[in-house]
Amino acid sequence: MDKIEEIVENIEQYKLGETDEEFVCISEEHNQIVAVAMIKQAEFHLDILSQDFDPDVYDNQECFDVIEDLALRSRYSRIRILLHNTKKVSQRGHLIFYLGKRLGSLIQFRSIAEIHKHIPDTFMLVDGIGIMHRPHTDTLAATINFKDRPKTKKLLQLFNKIWEDSEPDPESRYVVI
Repeated sequence: MDKIEEIVENIEQYKLGETDEEFVCISEEHNQIVAVAMIKQAEFHLDILSQDFDPDVYDNQECFDVIEDLALRSRYSRIRILLHNTKKVSQRGHLIFYLGKRLGSLIQFRSIAEIHKHIPDTFMLVDGIGIMHRPHTDTLAATINFKDRPKTKKLLQLFNKIWEDSEPDPESRYVVI
């Protein structure tokens, strides 16, 4: 069994804010398992920046369940998702996109402003300490760490800047008539 197989098999031993070990996941399945494990441990915040909301990682029932749990857990929960192409995500369909429509303000989606479209990174930040980061969109190779405050802080500053420059996305809201 190789190192990543061992990590994924024992992912419950990785604790958000405690386990400071960086590793790389390269498969859809491993990315999905690690993302769910990390989100499950979130107390308040989840921030995701993605091209098309990575259906291979986030569009599954397990991810839907842990994000819904986080959204409903506390009035202080905050879930923000920045997408390059919300129209594509909306047309293709995505469980979390649907959940965002259903839960309204508990999950916020924004389209990335044109001035930031050149940013190739895809990342997930959990409670300002856990990180899953893919610096390139053409691969699923993601660097993961359940406790990397310096890197998370840097990417959270970038995320906040992009968020401020972006607009709420009309594709992610139901129209009530």
